[in-house]
Amino acid sequence: MPVDVTAIPRRCQVETLDSDGETLVYSAARDQASTLNRTATEIWLLCDGVRSVRAIAGLLAERYGVDAALLLPDIVQTCGALAAQGLVELGGGDRRAGTA
Repeated sequence: MPVDVTAIPRRCQVETLDSDGETLVYSAARDQASTLNRTATEIWLLCDGVRSVRAIAGLLAERYGVDAALLLPDIVQTCGALAAQGLVELGGGDRRAGTA
């Protein structure tokens, strides 16, 4: 699912089980379970309904000392995958633009 960098992702109501940096999430609404690796877990946890996709990339770039432009395509892709799995809802921005 293409995601605009101005979209504001918010975690959906799910049950979680954390294990060694990875997260198992279960959506009762979809009757679906997904496993998030460490990177996807970190991004998912930052989907607070306040930060935009671009802001999440900026925060992670600062945290790891890299250029946000390098991270942004992966953050966009991950947020799109999380939305497609029903793990985040996208608000604000143009949710379908796909431009980074």
